[in-house]
Amino acid sequence: MNLEQYNRIHDFFITHSSAFSLLLMANRFLTACGFFLYPLLLLFLLLKGELLMLCSFIFIPAICFLIVTIFRKLINKQRPYEKLPIQSLIKKEKKGQSFPSRHVFSIFLIATLWFYFWKPIGIFLLIAGIFLAIVRVIGGVHFISDVCAGAFLGIIAGWISNYIFLIC
Repeated sequence: MNLEQYNRIHDFFITHSSAFSLLLMANRFLTACGFFLYPLLLLFLLLKGELLMLCSFIFIPAICFLIVTIFRKLINKQRPYEKLPIQSLIKKEKKGQSFPSRHVFSIFLIATLWFYFWKPIGIFLLIAGIFLAIVRVIGGVHFISDVCAGAFLGIIAGWISNYIFLIC
């Protein structure tokens, strides 16, 4: 998005307080969906006695999350509110480390894990991930490339977790 597009979006949300509140609630709700459903998945695996799958679904995502975190620090791409003269709708003080989006990476990773375990929740989380990516871009905290890379890497990390489980 360019400066003019961000400014139009920003002005719309500032002048429509209910839409602005909805944007902020969507950001919190969609983020919470992933972070609530991941421990729930792990609990289900534990209760079913799927210890190998449980280990795969804990350790591989943790390693991938660490790799993404280190990669973000090395790349240190500026966020839209740093690079452009805009004010983000989602308040964030962080400088750099925009690429890839960890929020989007996480929800797509969790969606991919759930998709293997129980498809309806996986599909729900994939759709939630798309909406979260849109909210993060509209909110001015990520560029489209940040959320696309986060989604792609999240799906790959989830696929690796599933694959490692299947070959063990």
